Amino acid sequence: MAELSQKRPGGRSARVKDAVFDAVEALLAERQGEIPSMLEVAERAAVNKTSLYRRWGDIRSLLADVAVERLVREEPIPTGGSVRDNLITWASSIARSVGDPHSLSLMRVMSITPQVAAKEQDIMQTPVGRRLAELKHMLEAGRSRGEVVPSAALVIEVVLAPLYMRALFVGSVQHPGDAARLVDRAFLLAGMEGAQERAPGGSTA
Repeated sequence: MAELSQKRPGGRSARVKDAVFDAVEALLAERQGEIPSMLEVAERAAVNKTSLYRRWGDIRSLLADVAVERLVREEPIPTGGSVRDNLITWASSIARSVGDPHSLSLMRVMSITPQVAAKEQDIMQTPVGRRLAELKHMLEAGRSRGEVVPSAALVIEVVLAPLYMRALFVGSVQHPGDAARLVDRAFLLAGMEGAQERAPGGSTA
């Protein structure tokens, strides 16, 4: 297993994490998305299963962490252009990737994994919180440049949800221009919300 961890350098903790993540992805690929047990992951990664329970708690938390790690690695949120351009580029990459069976397996894993295990838990401390932090950082950068941008909640609701829901429940068929259309809808709604807030006596409900 040592050769698996050499692709992402780090200390012993990082090497263990890499071996565990590689084991999870290999098992998911072999079983076409069937969820493995913690014992199976530990045996494949050649680590003690108590280490897995201590670090992740249960298999679903581990799978969610793997899924987010892969998304961050393979679909980074761009930051080089305007927020609209960045969101279209990102959404287009998501639309392309959902056709991959392995990506679809990881999305299904995330869809059945609660991101907040307890009412008092902050979602930003969960695996998906890393993704939300990246998205919010990009949006805040746009606002600091004077751009009118949608909120992170609006991007999730109007852009990301339709892409993932279509992949999960309808199939991976995406049409050219879908990403730009969804992003423009989010910006249109953001502009309407902004205009409502600026209007004298406008309702904020």
